[in-house]
Amino acid sequence: MPRSLAAVLLALAAGPAAAQAPVDDAFFEAKVRPLLVQHCQSCHGKDKHKGELRLDTKAGFDKGGETGPAKDLVAAAVRYDGDLKMPPKGKLPDADIAVFTAWVKGGAPWPAEKAPVAGGPKGAFDLAARAKAHWSFQPVKRPAAATIDELLLAKLGEKGLTFAPPADPRALVRRVYFDLVGLPPTPEQVEAFAADADPRAFEKLVDKLLADPGYGERWGRHWLDLARYAETQGHEFDYDIADAWRYRDYVVRALNRDLPYNQFLTELIAGDLLPQPRRNPADGSNESLTATGFWWLGEGKHSPVDSRSEYADRVDNQIDAFGKGVLGLTISCARCHDHKFDPVATKDYYALFGVLSSSRYHRAEVGDERVTVKLLDELKASGPRERAVVERDGGAQEQPADAGRSPLDAWRAKATAFERFDAGWRTRWDAAGLAFRPGAGDGFPHSGRESAKLAGALRSPTFVIDQPYLAVRVAGEHGKARLILNGLQLIQAPIYGGLAQPVNGKEQLRWVVYDLRMWKGQPAYFELLDDGPGFVAVTEAWFADTPPPAAPGTVPLPPADDATKAVEAKLPPIAFAPTLRDAAGRNERVFVRGNHKTPGVEAPRAFLEVFDKTPLAGPGSGRLELGRKVTDPANPLVARVLVNRLWKHHFGEGLVRSPDDFGYQGQPPTHPELLDWLAAEFVSPGDGGVPWSIKRMHRLMLLSTAYRQGSRATPEQAAKAVTADPQNKLLHRQNVRRLEAEAIRDSMLAVSGRLDRTIGGPGILPYLTEHQVGRGKPASGPLDGNGRRSVYLAVRRNFLNPMFVAFDYPTPFSAIGKRTVSNVPAQALVMLNNPFVVQQAELWSRRVTAGGGSADERVTRMYAAAFGRAPTADERATATAFVADAAREGEPRAWADLAHALFNAKEFIFIE
Repeated sequence: MPRSLAAVLLALAAGPAAAQAPVDDAFFEAKVRPLLVQHCQSCHGKDKHKGELRLDTKAGFDKGGETGPAKDLVAAAVRYDGDLKMPPKGKLPDADIAVFTAWVKGGAPWPAEKAPVAGGPKGAFDLAARAKAHWSFQPVKRPAAATIDELLLAKLGEKGLTFAPPADPRALVRRVYFDLVGLPPTPEQVEAFAADADPRAFEKLVDKLLADPGYGERWGRHWLDLARYAETQGHEFDYDIADAWRYRDYVVRALNRDLPYNQFLTELIAGDLLPQPRRNPADGSNESLTATGFWWLGEGKHSPVDSRSEYADRVDNQIDAFGKGVLGLTISCARCHDHKFDPVATKDYYALFGVLSSSRYHRAEVGDERVTVKLLDELKASGPRERAVVERDGGAQEQPADAGRSPLDAWRAKATAFERFDAGWRTRWDAAGLAFRPGAGDGFPHSGRESAKLAGALRSPTFVIDQPYLAVRVAGEHGKARLILNGLQLIQAPIYGGLAQPVNGKEQLRWVVYDLRMWKGQPAYFELLDDGPGFVAVTEAWFADTPPPAAPGTVPLPPADDATKAVEAKLPPIAFAPTLRDAAGRNERVFVRGNHKTPGVEAPRAFLEVFDKTPLAGPGSGRLELGRKVTDPANPLVARVLVNRLWKHHFGEGLVRSPDDFGYQGQPPTHPELLDWLAAEFVSPGDGGVPWSIKRMHRLMLLSTAYRQGSRATPEQAAKAVTADPQNKLLHRQNVRRLEAEAIRDSMLAVSGRLDRTIGGPGILPYLTEHQVGRGKPASGPLDGNGRRSVYLAVRRNFLNPMFVAFDYPTPFSAIGKRTVSNVPAQALVMLNNPFVVQQAELWSRRVTAGGGSADERVTRMYAAAFGRAPTADERATATAFVADAAREGEPRAWADLAHALFNAKEFIFIE
């Protein structure tokens, strides 16, 4: 292809790759149905259908009304384009109009409606009847059969089928390498396995790969699909989620050490609340706390018009990701009404909402604080040092109300005290981090009493705004004061300096004032942050009708003596991570029809009633109790969902082919007995094994005959399967699978010799061309990502890797347990023109030529590296002739072009 044409095609293919929510059934349930319920069905529903149009059923929508098909009119009607304007009482907000427009543009998907379950009148919500009628809510029953193969063969035998012949050893070793570590085996590894006559050779190989650090990287990426992992918030400016990469590294480490899955989930839900946190043995960092970063990873608007609505959307995303990823349930479908199909009531949804709204976002220290505490305690023990901090402010004392009092005293007399920071302030305010640790000094909060290099956060109780102003008196250096409105840090700038203000006056006390008039009746809290080095201090907080008058005052820093300086020099650097922190427990009210402006009955914090009817007790959020309920072995979903995910990645399809939906709208299992056998085996210790061990489940699946069979059935079996098992649901052969985008890229790095196996660390910025534009565009990273594995490339929502997007990389909106596997022209364009692919082909060619040897030998080495096999005679002859012809014509890129051609072969990106 001419290079100029290639450049044009590349320009067309490498435009902005921002994350776009897929318009599918989940999009309808999460975004469209709530709008139809709230705005449309009162006139076009069950009881009333103006214009002969019903918008409460798929059949009614498909049929349309007097003015024609609804699909052709709904987007224009809500935009008020033309004569038809809906709803007639007023135009919808722009965000709601955008939802309808995107839905119609995406084909207006509407889930097929099934008959109501037995156990109640049509249309009635009978939770118990629904649970009883659906397979996934029944207890796990372990069948008598003892192996995976027995259970599969029983189904195959009913159709006159059996397994395919065993896979060729070279195909099998390539398959298991990609399955477990996501990288191709080297030619030497392929030949060593093919020559190993030990009956346990494959078992030993599986154990070796499960112990490889690449296992956690490969399977960590699968989990990150479920965690909707991204390092930015998206929306307009794509702001960073600071230190999100620490959650990614936590997942990799947890999987590599085979953390029991029930503990993994407990840490995810409530790792900050565990009495004894689990620590990283390498550096002592707090793994359990880092796990709660899961809750941070959703998309977020930066300056929402309605902050309460935005917060509800963020919690909805948390519930959706948790529900699909952990339970395999579309819980978010119950946001505005009882679930249409599953035993999930609206009250269940808001019970979980209350758990999460009783938790706060917290950027926490996750390093080994024990080292710092030991140093600080040594400093205390070395001799008495008076490090008290005294506020110097003549106007701060109580004085009689007389004409001679100061303006500040007069203002205080009319204001309402929020906090005076007397001796009991710790019982009311939440002090986090070593900078505010108890015993560091008496009096008002001051983060620099022991050292200016410590970090901490101070947060007020949640309050409902009912006065015009909040005034907080602070001092400090390199600190932040923020008002968190409806659980969110908003980027807005009202008259008194905005909701987030720097604290940089050093020892000078000043008032941080928040104008609350536009948010009356909404919940909020105040936080004061010291990310170290520096300090923050606060002496008083008031609600008032007017801003306070200026008043002099200082908070002197303690003297930094030689001992303090010596200790500070030894303090380890602070490692921050996005985490959750508990607040006072607060039940949410049901939003009638999903509208936060119409609160209904209170929903006590709880797990789903179908599993546990007991409300969550205690003064906090209840997340720790929730984690224990979720991971109760009696829960029939958690184990089923997880083993199904493992099966899907090893066999191409899950036993349940809708891995994120085990509900009534999902697909039933092809092998229910096998699914239950695996689930029961997973939560039991087995023969001296560990319960909830993911690696043990890998071994069970990979050592089965079913996994090790070939991808081609015998001619006789293939003929039978045309009618008996056309979709290979019974597994009469192994499925041929295309590699994911990351594995394709990593394979290129591996064969080119550029792969850097360094583990962990901050994400590598994506390589961006001049065609990728937009707000929040970061600096471009290196073309080859410094040779790092794809899991370590930064995931920026508005600037996703175009190569990854072409190969069906999941958009990080909610849990994605089953990636799309498409076959589209953009993939061929990427493999032909992407500069990374061209670069790696050139590097591979240099590696091949540097190795010496004849043309035949070089071609043989290239085929072995790319496909795990030797070339056929025809392939060798064609390749050597191509290189020879190019050399005669003076083409210096002959070997690079051959390498590029091998990258483009189907065999390179598919495994058998």
